[in-house]
Amino acid sequence: MKKIWLDAGHGGKDPGAVANGLLEKELVLKMQGYMIDYLRIHYEGFLIEATRTKDVFETLQGRARRANAWEADVFMSLHINAGGGTGFESFVYSQPSQASVALQNVVNQAALATAKKYGLGVHGGVANKRANYSVLRETAMPAILMETAYIDSKDTALLKNNQFLRDMSEAYACGLAKFLGLKPKTQVQNVVNGKKYRLRTGTFNDYTTAERMVAELKQKYGWTVYIEEA
Repeated sequence: MKKIWLDAGHGGKDPGAVANGLLEKELVLKMQGYMIDYLRIHYEGFLIEATRTKDVFETLQGRARRANAWEADVFMSLHINAGGGTGFESFVYSQPSQASVALQNVVNQAALATAKKYGLGVHGGVANKRANYSVLRETAMPAILMETAYIDSKDTALLKNNQFLRDMSEAYACGLAKFLGLKPKTQVQNVVNGKKYRLRTGTFNDYTTAERMVAELKQKYGWTVYIEEA
């Protein structure tokens, strides 16, 4: 059973980057939710934990410490850039393990393909970057930090587009799944030709979330899905 740790940056008293009516801490939490939903719908054989699932603050040291204690197989930190630039980029530790480099290559391959569909380029012309960030330095497993776009530039229009956020999040999720060798759910693979199948989408804490997932599957794939009580 593979173990995934997601780290939505900032939170609570730390809003992260703020511009154009957007807060980094809110955007990354939304993207994390999209990632979790996508992984639970499409893959099996994994556990997933997160630094935060609501607007709370956690120290940088605490983020790494908790992921290490849980013995995660992979760590991904989600962020939104600032400083007037444009484009997508990712970071691994300045002295990375081979596994972290491999993780970065796989995730970027999926993410860049999606970014290009929205006309989003690569910041500085280099997507695969390295930095001495605490959450990358202190984590014991392959770790990557994603910077999806800039909150204070023309990228703002994309960050206000929920479909862009969802598509980038799903690309990140696909990269993680490929790196970990997760097994696709056969229930998803067997939904074809508009026929009605009873599909288990995962376990959700409230009915509203389950309804949302059903609507998304119908809109995106044309699948008819029924909600069952777990």
